[in-house]
Amino acid sequence: MLKEGDIVRRTLQALKQRLGENDHILQMQSEQGYIYKAKCTFNAPASEEEINDFEQQTGFIIPSDYKEFLKVTNGCRLFDDIQYGGEIELYSLQQIIEYNEHFDQYDGCYAIAYIYENNIVINSSIYSQHNINYLFWKDHIAPFQEAIPFQMNFELWFDKFIVSQGAQFWRWSNERAENYYT
Repeated sequence: MLKEGDIVRRTLQALKQRLGENDHILQMQSEQGYIYKAKCTFNAPASEEEINDFEQQTGFIIPSDYKEFLKVTNGCRLFDDIQYGGEIELYSLQQIIEYNEHFDQYDGCYAIAYIYENNIVINSSIYSQHNINYLFWKDHIAPFQEAIPFQMNFELWFDKFIVSQGAQFWRWSNERAENYYT
């Protein structure tokens, strides 16, 4: 039986294994037939002390599955095109503090990642009420009040994000033939 945090650890382990087997470069295929070579870079793990200090300093609650992610890598860059770079960054604890100090506090929300002009947001108020569907996304410049729920936690989102090779899978349900080309 899986417990909260197991999937994120397995997903990271599998991604790192794939990278190790391929000289730390992945052949990627993204939407519209684009093929490129990508790399991923991982920060050193966060310690329990760093995680506790973050929670005390910010007042944010870190969900247990996200803590497991931080204990493996305190932030990372994923699927950066070797030639052109990329726009997928999961913030370190320090980056979370720096990014979120520019926003008014809203209901325990804090951004943990930047992905193609979107932020991935944890709503720690929802998590503190024992609701594990605490993850949201919002436009990078939009206020937290406009964040849209994923109806999932971090590790389920992360697993789907890795399987979709960094694509914004949460937008796929809106892609219909009549609006795809516009």
